[in-house]
Amino acid sequence: MDTLYSTLTSSSLSTGLFSAVGLPRLAMYWPRVLVAVALFEAVYRLFAVVSPVLFPASWARMNKVERYKWCVRKASTVHAAYMVTRSLVTIADMELRGNPLHGTDPDAESAYAVAVGYFLWDMINTYTNLDMNGWGFMSHAVMSFSVYLLSFAPLLQYYGACFMMFEVSTIFLNVHLTLEDLGLKDYIIYYINGMALVSSFFFARIVYGTLLSINVWKELAASAVPINPVAAAIVRLSNIGLMGLSYYWFGAIIMTAKRSALDADLIRALEEMDQREAEAAQAKAAQAKLKAS
Repeated sequence: MDTLYSTLTSSSLSTGLFSAVGLPRLAMYWPRVLVAVALFEAVYRLFAVVSPVLFPASWARMNKVERYKWCVRKASTVHAAYMVTRSLVTIADMELRGNPLHGTDPDAESAYAVAVGYFLWDMINTYTNLDMNGWGFMSHAVMSFSVYLLSFAPLLQYYGACFMMFEVSTIFLNVHLTLEDLGLKDYIIYYINGMALVSSFFFARIVYGTLLSINVWKELAASAVPINPVAAAIVRLSNIGLMGLSYYWFGAIIMTAKRSALDADLIRALEEMDQREAEAAQAKAAQAKLKAS
């Protein structure tokens, strides 16, 4: 396998093609990208097969859209857990941190090949099921794929790991939705995970993401090494789009949390009203019994 991999990645056709499109370092990793696409599709299909067996009651309650999103979220969780773990190693790389815009690292590139494979799979899957996803998720997949593909230019390999910390909130979001699908909204783990979701989304995507974006724009403007203007434009536009989606989704999360709190208050008020009515009825019954005696 190593010989085959080396032959595929070191051939003049491979190196020449990727150099021509401005992604020379992808020549060493394109088979890994394709393997990642296949693996995420396998995870997606695996959960479509095992979920009816492992969670028969919950699966029976789900409609077509809910079953589809259940399986997609499992592939998403695998990607998020893998990339967060690998990105922590890249963030700790002091040499790469010293050259965050143009520096390269084989471990980072190996991880980004998986990310590119995932977002390629995500684009294909989202587009083929566009009626169940919408253009917001489609644009997220396209922009994420574009940015991580440019890491093989090479460009922003250090910052790529930093932005991958967004996926921490993805893990909590997927757990949150899975607990809802399993009918576990009344359990303490649901509320604990919900607080972790809101906190991680705010600090990882909104606070940290905004600071990272400012740094990236400054680095691009001050780069002493010429940057392809098309690549720079893709990075800037994708950053605006992805951060815009993060702000929008965070607003949606807050509104959902508010509605949940209001629903809980309403339910509590109705329960208290029923209790007061029951106590009043008992009091009347007691008085009637005293008069009768």
